[in-house]
Order: sequence, then structure tokens, then C-alpha cells
Amino acid sequence: MRIVIDGYNLIPAISELRRVLHQDLEAGREGLVGMLRNYRRNSGGNPQITIVFDGKSHHDHGGGKNAGGIEVLFSRHEIADALILRLLKDRYKGAVLVTSDRALGEAAAPFASAVVRTGEFRDRLQQAAFMEEDSPEDEPERTPRRDTKKKGNPRRAPKKERRRNRQLRNL
Repeated sequence: MRIVIDGYNLIPAISELRRVLHQDLEAGREGLVGMLRNYRRNSGGNPQITIVFDGKSHHDHGGGKNAGGIEVLFSRHEIADALILRLLKDRYKGAVLVTSDRALGEAAAPFASAVVRTGEFRDRLQQAAFMEEDSPEDEPERTPRRDTKKKGNPRRAPKKERRRNRQLRNL
């Protein structure tokens, strides 16, 4: 599954990134990429994610920067909405689009399999972060279970039942 994200539309929906974005654009973008890495790692299907930002980065060398399976694109000389529409038409037809921009959502509807509002996707990102905190990374690998096929006389009552019957007889 491919997810295409309107980057500067999603960042303000996440409160901790909204504060960072006002101070440093690059830090806000990197924070979002980090959250998306957690989401990608914790989601079963490992979706392919493309984030589109307006403008260009100081580190932009023309192509998309691939950060942990996440493609980061900058629109350069056009608005991000136009780049997103072109990506959905040409490269990623049938992808899921994450945006709260109503005009973009309506224009992309024929090419996207679904348009997800940024608030809904934010909730999924926060669930992934919660799952990341709950699962200890140093958890030892579990050994496979032994064969649970019972051995012994199948007509003999289980041990608990035999003990119970003995206690009843002693009354």
C-alpha cells in the first residue's frame, strides 16, 4: 500500500510538531519523518510512504530523499498540491492521500483509493507511538513450544480431579 502525505498539512495537526515547526522548519519535517518511521515499523503491511512539502530543502538534490523507507519530496517550483496530483495520476494511482485540504481531496478523489483527513491519520500515528512505547526492544526471543500432545493413560482422570475425589472420599 502507498500513502501520499501533504506534509505541511499534517504537521500542524500534531501538537508537539506544531510548536517545533514555528521555530525550525527542518526540525518539524524531521520530527514528522521520525513519527512516520515508527508508524511504518508498527503497521503490519509496511506501507510505502511519500511525503510532499512545498518549496525546496537546503539538502534537496533533485530527487526524493529516502529516509527509512519514506520518500521525501519537495515541490520546488510549483505548489505541493500540484505535485501530489501529478504523483497520484502518473506514479501512485490508487494510493491513500492524507490531507485536510478540501480542494486537493476533491481533485485527487478519482485517482486515490481513499482520502484520509489529517486528524484521523494523526490518531493512527499516535497509536503507533503508543505501541512503540509498550513493546520493549530487548525482549528475548521466545522459544517454540514443545509438543503439547498428552502422554499417559487417556482413561485416567486428570490430577486435579483425582485429588478432589480423594478429598471428597475423606469427608
